[in-house]
Amino acid sequence: MRSRFRTCAGTTVAFAVAFSALGAAPAWADPVVEDRPPVSEQFSPDAPSGADPRHGRESTSRPPDVSDVSDLRRDAYVAPFREARSIEYFAVAPRELPRSVVDAVRDIEGVESVLTVDAARVEIEGEPTSVLGVSPSSFRNHAPEPSAESDEIWQGVAEGHIALSRDVGTDRELEVGSEVTVAGGRGEIPLEVWTHATSGIAGIDALVSRERAAELGMPRGNALVVSAPDADLWDLHDALGEALGEEGASLQLVTDAPEPLVDGDAVPATVIEEVIANAETQLGVPYVWGGTTPGVGFDCSGLLQWAFHEAGVAIPRVTHDQWNAGERVEYEDLQRGDLLFWRSDPTAPDYISHVAIYLGDGMMLEAPRTGLDVRVTQVRTQNYAGAVRVNA
Repeated sequence: MRSRFRTCAGTTVAFAVAFSALGAAPAWADPVVEDRPPVSEQFSPDAPSGADPRHGRESTSRPPDVSDVSDLRRDAYVAPFREARSIEYFAVAPRELPRSVVDAVRDIEGVESVLTVDAARVEIEGEPTSVLGVSPSSFRNHAPEPSAESDEIWQGVAEGHIALSRDVGTDRELEVGSEVTVAGGRGEIPLEVWTHATSGIAGIDALVSRERAAELGMPRGNALVVSAPDADLWDLHDALGEALGEEGASLQLVTDAPEPLVDGDAVPATVIEEVIANAETQLGVPYVWGGTTPGVGFDCSGLLQWAFHEAGVAIPRVTHDQWNAGERVEYEDLQRGDLLFWRSDPTAPDYISHVAIYLGDGMMLEAPRTGLDVRVTQVRTQNYAGAVRVNA
């Protein structure tokens, strides 16, 4: 089996937006590569007894709410939604990618489309946030379906508003229709929160137009969205690396992997008990979006990454990538210490959006959401995606 790629931090996730428009040094990570099943095969028929992993998906999959559409000027053209396109890879570099490099990526066998976008870490209400500057007419075809089909979402982005991910919008209480201050390399800009709509790219929490990105001082054309649904992802990784050459680009796989991205055996039961004991020391600690600090606050994936790290096991930071950190486990085969996952974001129904750790006897430990503390509760089956047994 081909070896997996690891980041400098020891995890198997290449965090996408490494460049900071605020002037901080890039925090580059190595890429990881795996095969991806068709979307239709990503939902296991082996769901919890009496529960369907798709339960509630159709009823909750609706276009995200937007701000007051009567305020739209309709002076920016946005092309209609044409067809759904997948995202296999997201590539980001510290500076603009030359046209010759972009053309080389487009010429790779199996690549169906390549979008040039702008990527940076900026501050939204004082909190560092990963942002993409996009052309709404083209990016909408790669967005999760509930957003892709909404003309109002992309018209608002085209007219200069900001679209926040559902997690950032709700967890940080940045309401649709409110005004936020966005600070980039060229100063601060007040922007209206137009919608809460998750981009579908792990770690990306806001979208603006490329014109707004330029005003913020974000690098121009330093990132690529690559769609190659029928390509061999190992070969595609190698070809992308060759095409990007000396540009210092980092690659992020934007897919569900059918096999773990971490080689090795399952974490031993003795170590799992340490992990659980670590997590239990944080019972009662508040949920904090992006939180990673013991005794102060955690988000769902931050809590588990910390608990495993304290037991000597490295797992990825982002929930979507923790989903790829071990072997998939059927519900009836769950063991203490397995990670449980949900697809509960109605703005991106295929996106892994929450994680908890299984304690046995139908109970789990989680950092649930803003307003709730780390707690032990019964396993929920609605929107359940599956379980993973972490590899060491």
